[in-house]
Amino acid sequence: MSRQRRRIGIKEVAQAAGVSVTTVSHALNGKGRLPDETRERVRRIAEELGYRPNATARNLVVGRTGLLGVAVSSAGGAPFAASDFAYFAQLMMAASTEAIARGYALVLAPADAALDPTSGIAVDGAIIVDPIRDDPVVAELRRAGIPVVTTGRVPGTDDGCWVDNDHVAGTRSMLDHLHRRGARRIALMTSPIEISYTIDVERAYRAWCAERRMEPLVKTTAEDLTERAGYAAAGELLSLPDPPDAIFATYDRLAFGTLLAAEAHGVAVPGDLLLATTATESQAPQQARPPLTTLNLHPVEIGQAAARLLVDLVDGRTPEHDRVYVPHRVVARASTRRIRRTSAA
Repeated sequence: MSRQRRRIGIKEVAQAAGVSVTTVSHALNGKGRLPDETRERVRRIAEELGYRPNATARNLVVGRTGLLGVAVSSAGGAPFAASDFAYFAQLMMAASTEAIARGYALVLAPADAALDPTSGIAVDGAIIVDPIRDDPVVAELRRAGIPVVTTGRVPGTDDGCWVDNDHVAGTRSMLDHLHRRGARRIALMTSPIEISYTIDVERAYRAWCAERRMEPLVKTTAEDLTERAGYAAAGELLSLPDPPDAIFATYDRLAFGTLLAAEAHGVAVPGDLLLATTATESQAPQQARPPLTTLNLHPVEIGQAAARLLVDLVDGRTPEHDRVYVPHRVVARASTRRIRRTSAA
């Protein structure tokens, strides 16, 4: 007769290891003064038996909720939904999966009232995505003594724990790619939201142009980051007496709007205009016509790293690194094939 497998508890681990329950608890939680060989042997036996800690019981003992919050910063009130962007969705899903594997549940919440330590959701720690300058939510959480990890730095300071890409290096990689493909007047299409991402990208762009004695051409969109904003901004760029021959858009939906504007103005991509954006390896850039060249920022790795870092802080462990850089990668597609040059050009 088949029987349902009985859950392995701390007592069973103690019995198999020939030690006390207290010793097992200290070995698995990194506490107490135990010989390294004892700690490793207990952990090995626990793994072999299939022991999984009871997160609810652990949290009750230490007075925690077992909940971690995650929110995209209000970004100065910019009207966009994080769920509309593959980057944010992938980051949050990865962070949630990593948190669950480490005994915590991740709660997606609005950044303002929901994570207010005085009246919002009671959380043991929080991940704030793309904090703004002097971010009030980050400041309030820190004042309350709640561990915070940000993805992207708080502009104007290097304080705190964060996970990010090297956006300066990433921007230069993409601009170099466009230049190698024949672009000589590259425009940057960006948003007015002041977060470390947009600050770093614009700074890198202007420095890159200065090194090559090129006139910078920065087009800031309206507050929303939709195809509509990209369409309007691209229309203005393409109507200039000396229009750009390449556009680097900081958000993929702006690039999708740029494709529509190029078609409306009779501008061929990539024949007359190269187009690139920062995105994920989602299907949307690949299914665009033409498929879009992207700077992949690996949001899954960012979410995983942020969750690991936050759990270490909540559990009282000193993280190996309190600032983590996740690599980027240029993924070249048809939208940046070489520009078609006329004989007079």
